[in-house]
Amino acid sequence: THFATPTHASLSIWTSCSHGAMDECIDDSNRPHRCMPEFVNAAFNVTVVATNTCGSPPEEYCVQTGVTGVTKSCHICDAGDPRHHHSAVYLTDYNNQADTTWWQSQTMLAGIQYPNSINLTLHLGKSFDITYVRLKFHTSRPESFAIYKRTSEDGPWIPYQYYSGSCEKTYSKINRGFIRTGEDEQQALCTDEFSDISPLTGGNVAFSTLEGRPSKYNFDNSPVLQDWVTATDIRVALNRLNTFGDEVFNDPKVLKSYYYAISDFAVGGRCKCNGHASECVKNERSKLVCNCKHNTEGPDCNVCKPFYNDRPWRRATADNANECLPCNCNGKSGECYFDSELYRATGHGGHCRNCADNTDGPNCERCLDNYYRDPSGQRCLSCSCNPVGSLSTQCDNTGRCSCKPGVTGDKCDRCQPGYHTLTAAGCRPCSCNPAGSTQECDVQTGRCQCKENVDGFNCDRCKLGYFNLDPQNPQGCTPCFCFQHSTVCESADGYHIHKITSTFDRDEEGWKGQQRDGSSVPVQWSPTSREISLISEDYFPIYFVAPEKFLGNQLLSYGQNLTLNFRIQRHDARLSAEDIVLEGAGHRVAVPLIAQGNSYPEEETQTFVFRLHDTTEYPWRPTLKHTDFQKLLYNLTSVMIRGTYSTRNNVSLVTARRGPGTPARWVEKCTCPQGYLGQHCEQCDLGYRRSQPELGLFSSCEPCICNGHSDTCDSVTGMCNCQHNTTGMSCERCKDGFYGDSTVGSSSDCKPCPCPAGATCAVVPRTKEVVCTNCPTGTTGKRCELCDDGFFGDPLGENGPIRACRACSCNNNIDPNAVGNCNRETGECLKCIYNTTGVFCDRCKEGFYGDARAANVTDKCKPCSCSPYGTVDGKTTCSQVTGQCQCLPYVINRDCSACEPGFYNLQSGKGCERCNCNSIGSTNGQCDIASGQCECQPGVTGQHCERCEVNFFGFSSSGCKPCDCDPEGSESAQCKDDGRCQCLPGFVGARCDMCEENYFYNRSTPGCQQCPNCYSLVRDKVRDLSFSISCGVNIDFSYHVMQFYLTFFCGSLHRHKADADQIEKIAKDANDTSTKAYNMLKKALDGENKTSSDIDELNRKYVL
Repeated sequence: THFATPTHASLSIWTSCSHGAMDECIDDSNRPHRCMPEFVNAAFNVTVVATNTCGSPPEEYCVQTGVTGVTKSCHICDAGDPRHHHSAVYLTDYNNQADTTWWQSQTMLAGIQYPNSINLTLHLGKSFDITYVRLKFHTSRPESFAIYKRTSEDGPWIPYQYYSGSCEKTYSKINRGFIRTGEDEQQALCTDEFSDISPLTGGNVAFSTLEGRPSKYNFDNSPVLQDWVTATDIRVALNRLNTFGDEVFNDPKVLKSYYYAISDFAVGGRCKCNGHASECVKNERSKLVCNCKHNTEGPDCNVCKPFYNDRPWRRATADNANECLPCNCNGKSGECYFDSELYRATGHGGHCRNCADNTDGPNCERCLDNYYRDPSGQRCLSCSCNPVGSLSTQCDNTGRCSCKPGVTGDKCDRCQPGYHTLTAAGCRPCSCNPAGSTQECDVQTGRCQCKENVDGFNCDRCKLGYFNLDPQNPQGCTPCFCFQHSTVCESADGYHIHKITSTFDRDEEGWKGQQRDGSSVPVQWSPTSREISLISEDYFPIYFVAPEKFLGNQLLSYGQNLTLNFRIQRHDARLSAEDIVLEGAGHRVAVPLIAQGNSYPEEETQTFVFRLHDTTEYPWRPTLKHTDFQKLLYNLTSVMIRGTYSTRNNVSLVTARRGPGTPARWVEKCTCPQGYLGQHCEQCDLGYRRSQPELGLFSSCEPCICNGHSDTCDSVTGMCNCQHNTTGMSCERCKDGFYGDSTVGSSSDCKPCPCPAGATCAVVPRTKEVVCTNCPTGTTGKRCELCDDGFFGDPLGENGPIRACRACSCNNNIDPNAVGNCNRETGECLKCIYNTTGVFCDRCKEGFYGDARAANVTDKCKPCSCSPYGTVDGKTTCSQVTGQCQCLPYVINRDCSACEPGFYNLQSGKGCERCNCNSIGSTNGQCDIASGQCECQPGVTGQHCERCEVNFFGFSSSGCKPCDCDPEGSESAQCKDDGRCQCLPGFVGARCDMCEENYFYNRSTPGCQQCPNCYSLVRDKVRDLSFSISCGVNIDFSYHVMQFYLTFFCGSLHRHKADADQIEKIAKDANDTSTKAYNMLKKALDGENKTSSDIDELNRKYVL
């Protein structure tokens, strides 16, 4: 709709700050600023609802002229006729001055007059910031009418402005056009400014929403006026017509001339977006809404978007865009609301909702109650405090709960060490014996946690097999040793604590030095510092070895400390796994210097303590059972302390001794079982013996077994003290010279043997016959009546005088294990060995030689081993003394097995033949003993070395020389006797390895090739001249004639020689050029051959 700009000052002020639409809500620096939709006529083409409109039914109306008695122009208003209707659509259509349209009500004739009113209602579709409302009347302006607004579609109608010539009468309002400062600026004013009847047509009424209101100059900061200009609907209430007063005559024509008619209804303003949008658009329901920016939303950008509530929503102003800011939820929530109290307190009003990861707080900045933040800081975890054991279900920032007395654990879910039975009052303290417990007990039952060797509910007694409950003992009690014979013991009385020490005050006190291989190293003793040391040039370990007083039976040191003072002399000293070494009873254990809580050694003297005990807390390696560790100490054979780069000034070993003093309660007194005696059950009782004597005191004791012939036995060996002619460990047999069954157990078990003195006897089980055994040497038989095998004689004189049995004499040439070596009567040897023979095996067999009586077997009879080829008639016998065989001619050696030097052919069986080697061609005159081939000089051949090899020459005492003929220039490889080779045409030289004069060598053609003819001419000329000269010398000329010819010849010779030299130079140059060409060609051919060879090699490698 075309409309005029209002002329009121107040209206111009509002419009000046909102002249046109701002298309962008951010400036060039990308900072938000106020933006507004363009200024429009909000009523244009918007349907106005009128409560009264003429034309239904058609009716006549007359145009008011304002002159009484003048005939009025009357027309028809017909709602059904497009040419004559005046409906409400003409209020907001395009207003064309040349073709005016208007809305019109019924006339006064139809009752249109006060108090009857007509309402024109304009629905804008959404909130607008209204700048003005303008009405252009087609008739005279009403005497009284009012403008109303609504700020919401279903809200109440609020008076906007009253126009009346009778403000007080009609609207009960004072007639005034402004509001004083401090008054309600949202009150509607009443003015008679536009209530005159003139003009009769075309009169305007323009209502400025801010006119006469004091805060209009501070509009951005006036919520009252901001709300005042807001409207969603505009209503014009036409209350009273203006008349000339002639209506009182009720003249129909006069009454038909009074009615309401408006040609234009305009509402100037902007789509209300509160400065947060530059345009309004229609949504999916075709409803007009703001295209909101600045993180706002709503029809009027009147609220912040979800999650943009960090400060209260505000309209944008010229100075501040007042954009909505995002809530700070630390990434734990995507929704929040505005909290005014929080905003007042902190300046940030975003209060987060539904915080994730168990967080809470306005910014999800803390954990929920009973939660704590995990170390990553990304989430909160449940405290999970045990409700029984914790003072509160809230934990600290590490997740640890606050526990009741005696309760521990991050969640207060268990009793502290030394407490038990978790209840609402906390945990009760354990009643544990401190000497035998770890001061902790079972959290459920209260049963104390005992040291390794302690037992009892309160850990107040040693386990079976242990004794001496000691608070200093990490295991509580010491194991009973008792040589493993008893598990019941107690602390012995009468022992006191004793220390074996070395202070090195006077000398090294018997300490030795030893390398790893066992070799000795001298110990250095310092009288000033009173310490000992060892020096090593490398890092291989060397050890201090303790003297005897630290060794032997140190059982009473079990569980006690070995202490030493120690310092290093170099910073680069290296520790090892075997710094302290103990050896004994077949065991070896070691420990590092820094074990058992000891610190690293330094240059200052430190004390190191090592407990001699078997436990994981004191890691002697390898790990031993306590019984084995006690065995080791019982027989301690070596104590070694690593001494590389170190010194020691004090060593002590705690043990115990009998006598007064501080009691040593770790010394045991055993309760021994039957059969044992002693403090440590180390003795067998009377009538008992060791079952395994090799184990010594560790062997168990068992009753003596003597078969009734003794009541006692040796407690160590078990040997019985036998009686009744019995013997043996258990009196299990009769003494020698007695027979019977000693196991019967009577005193008459053993009877004297019926045998010669010194013989023993036995009873044959099957026949019960008594047979003599252990007869005197050389005799045998049931009663020792025969000579034994290897003996001869006649002990009973059955074949003559009595002859005692004597050993046969066979010179040790019989097998002592054989039977029947000699005749038992005569003593003749029957089974000679070692190739001997004779009555007494005293000579060698035929075919053997040597000394049959020699004590050494290797010196006895040996075979002759004569060679069958070299002995006379092939005899196999030899001299029994020397062993020499009888040899054929020129055969030598004891066994005739070789030819004399210079002879050969032993296999002929006729003796050896001479070699006959050539004295010049052979090396030494010797030949092969089988073939007779002589050993020849180099290059010499023939069985007797009598000639040169093929292709050799110069037969001499140094051998023959190789001909070495050139294969290309020689007719054959064999040379003449003088070593010269037979040359092919064109070749010369001793080896035929050069071309003849005027010949040259060309590899492309075999042999030497003749030079061109010019070379021959030069040669022939030179030869002729040479010949002439030589002839002149031989001819007998007179002196003058000779002188003439010589002069002539010399001149000619010089000329021809110059010619020859020139020709020779030309030929040489040509030959050099030919040689160069040949070399180039050869190089090209060699390259071609190399390339061909490479290709062949590649083919062999890769072409399969």
